[in-house]
Amino acid sequence: MIRHIVLFKLREFSSEEERNQALEDVLLNFRSLKGEIPQIREYQVQANIVEGIASCDVIINSCFDSLADLKAYQTHPAHQYAVEQNKQWSESKVVADYYETTDY
Repeated sequence: MIRHIVLFKLREFSSEEERNQALEDVLLNFRSLKGEIPQIREYQVQANIVEGIASCDVIINSCFDSLADLKAYQTHPAHQYAVEQNKQWSESKVVADYYETTDY
């Protein structure tokens, strides 16, 4: 299994209300992919709950059967649309992918 983690940092907004709306939009935008892309095995899209200088705002934690399935997810038109939409709300992202194993 391939674990795919994405962390987003929202850009600055003129008000807390505008920021909260943007956060909800990001969450809805990516949560809509779960039923849309068949290669997704596990999928969580959550808001960060502890703020700090190095904190992100949105966490996507997903799992795929193979690198080919991850690539299919990344190139799927629904994912591409979500990524494009997210550019208006987020200033940065960090991505990590790894083979999930129980051997530690």
